[in-house]
Amino acid sequence: MSDLLSVFDDNDDSESASVRPLQMTDRQRSEIRELFARLDIPTAARQFEVTAELTGVRISSVGELDAATAHRLIGALKRRAEALGRVTTGNSWDDREEETWIDRL
Repeated sequence: MSDLLSVFDDNDDSESASVRPLQMTDRQRSEIRELFARLDIPTAARQFEVTAELTGVRISSVGELDAATAHRLIGALKRRAEALGRVTTGNSWDDREEETWIDRL
C-alpha cells in the first residue's frame, strides 16, 4: 500500500509535476496581429500596454502570452474593433443597437 501512495509524494521532480500553461497558437498570434493592425496599434510597447490593460497580464515578450490570455485578448480586441467608427453620445439608451419594445410601438 505504501508503494501506491508514493505517487503522491511531494518529492516528485519529474517534468509531469510541473504543469506549464499552453502557449498561444499560431492562429491566435496571427489574429492578434491582425486586430492590432486594424486598431492602428503598430508598436510592440503600445501592444504590451493594451494587452495589460485588457487582460490584467503584463508581458515583456510575445512568447510570454499563454493561450488563455491570448483568447481573452482576442475577445477584447474584437470588441474594440467593432466599436471603431461608432458614434457614441455617452447615453447608453441612445447608443443601444437593438430595438426595444418601446421602439416598435
